[in-house]
Amino acid sequence: MNTETVRAAYRDGSLTPVDVLEQTLTRIDEVNDSINAIVFRDDVNALAQAEASTARWKAGTPLSVLDGVPVSVKDSVRAAGMPWRHGTLPNRGLDADTVDSPPAARLREAGAVIFGKCAMPDFGMLGAGVSSLYGIVRNPWNLAMNTGGSSAGAGASLAAGIGSMSVGSDIAGSVRLPAAHCGLAALKPTQGRIPHLAPSTTRSAGPLARSVREVAELFSVISGPDARDLLSLPGGPLTPEPVDTSDRTVAGLRIGLILDMGYGYGVHPEVEAVVRAAARTLQDAGAVVTEVPPVFSADPWPALDRLFQVRALAEWLPYDGQGRSEVLPQITDWCAAASGLAAADHENDLNAVAASAAHFASVVDSFDLIVSPVIPGLGFAAGMVGLSQDSPLEHCSFTCWFNQSGQPAATVGFGMSHGVPVGVQVGGPRFADLRVLAVAEWLESRRPAPFDWPTVPRDLPALTPDLYAAGYGDATVTANPATANPATANPATAGDTQRS
Repeated sequence: MNTETVRAAYRDGSLTPVDVLEQTLTRIDEVNDSINAIVFRDDVNALAQAEASTARWKAGTPLSVLDGVPVSVKDSVRAAGMPWRHGTLPNRGLDADTVDSPPAARLREAGAVIFGKCAMPDFGMLGAGVSSLYGIVRNPWNLAMNTGGSSAGAGASLAAGIGSMSVGSDIAGSVRLPAAHCGLAALKPTQGRIPHLAPSTTRSAGPLARSVREVAELFSVISGPDARDLLSLPGGPLTPEPVDTSDRTVAGLRIGLILDMGYGYGVHPEVEAVVRAAARTLQDAGAVVTEVPPVFSADPWPALDRLFQVRALAEWLPYDGQGRSEVLPQITDWCAAASGLAAADHENDLNAVAASAAHFASVVDSFDLIVSPVIPGLGFAAGMVGLSQDSPLEHCSFTCWFNQSGQPAATVGFGMSHGVPVGVQVGGPRFADLRVLAVAEWLESRRPAPFDWPTVPRDLPALTPDLYAAGYGDATVTANPATANPATANPATAGDTQRS
């Protein structure tokens, strides 16, 4: 049920928040062994939250549109009474948090029922659902396929019908990538619009749900400022209004169509066809669509990749020898290259990335909105850490620069191919969050066919590597086959759902 239906049932008394929580926990029991998405259940506290919400609805005094709605949070979002593990095995013994991070605090204040935590990869440094602690998260559309990451468990759980919404986090595409792999909607907001800890110029919390309208509702609750995030933007929470699905919503908008970043993996023709269909839908309604030349004339990725390596290395180094050996080997091997960098090298990389981000921002700012792919192909096998084992975030080329520029970008599912969803990214200038959401919701209303959600996870053969990206499997990329990284380390942790 969508949240509008749930609220109607709460109002007329045909359902209570306790009923919906019980349904949610039952759903976890039914499907989580297959998808390995929910890694901590807070049954006792969730029941207390649901009972309090039930009393408010009976009294006619709900706190918000999310009162009594079941919501999960990513492992990286600190929530009182729940453990923070950051997806990595060496953190398995850490105590539960005692304080809510800003997104969790806003959810509790709104009366939402936080029922559990979702799986993520080590340090959040993969655009894939593979973790040394949690094992492999599987896509319910096709259990042999990846969910994307790093908000991997959020993507899988929502696609399979667990809960209504989830809060993830995004540093290179980590809410938008799982949304694309799993057919969901998601938003990486203007940097600072959703406060998060630790404060960051590039990493943001972000909402995921099955529909853009539900993403907008979650955004309206968690987008207010929080003094603990020194970079959070002033002003109250933003409340996106329901979208007029007529042509008036998009008529006259100047929209840039990006199909080539100038580097990285090429867009698969079947993904390109879906993105072009979205652009034509906008153009037919009166938008002015212009195809953008390749965004970068020189490859900006190596400098940004090194910044990510340094970030991962900084989290890896404090572990003792045993802890270091327990981190996902592909993360360890990838970030090891940063150990030889000098401080001056890092400063040069920061400056290079800043220049690339400014260039990207100027391209986006020349339009009202940007439409592009989210991922270059139709996904990849469940055990892979990305299209490249040596540079596991490299396939994030269409998403990562919105983080560096601080500009908002949303994902909306717009098509299907070979049994998996295909997402479209809608981005825009800074502070254009409401416009981005409105056009994403408008596109969703014009989706060529409704999604047949995988309420029973589908055990199907994996897609062949030729569908992963244009040219994948050619001589230039055969070093990274589809069988890379079976992620068999610590299999006993996969699907280990804890109950408080």
